[in-house]
Amino acid sequence: MAIRKNEAYTNKVLEMADLAKAFSHPARIMIIELLFKHKDRTCKEIVAELPLSQPTVSQHLKELMVAGLICRKQFGAQSLYCVEWNQLERVFLLFERFKYKIMPERPKRNCC
Repeated sequence: MAIRKNEAYTNKVLEMADLAKAFSHPARIMIIELLFKHKDRTCKEIVAELPLSQPTVSQHLKELMVAGLICRKQFGAQSLYCVEWNQLERVFLLFERFKYKIMPERPKRNCC
């Protein structure tokens, strides 16, 4: 009988996998970089700066929001997207700890 994902892995491992998934597409990385530079942007402004269609950008924004990496603020009929700095800092901290956990001292050479 197969083990369910949530039984086989710790919550921290599942969280890291979900966060890594959020960074797994170049468009999402570009969106985060864009929001770094400009603080906040509407979907229309993001589309104007990326070589992607509006529906594609909207889908990537949704993925980033689900991961908690960005948030959306409503201003009338417009939505502004911005970086969720606390969550982004947590991501970097989680992966930094992971690095030191599995690689406390880097070997002098690669395995092959």
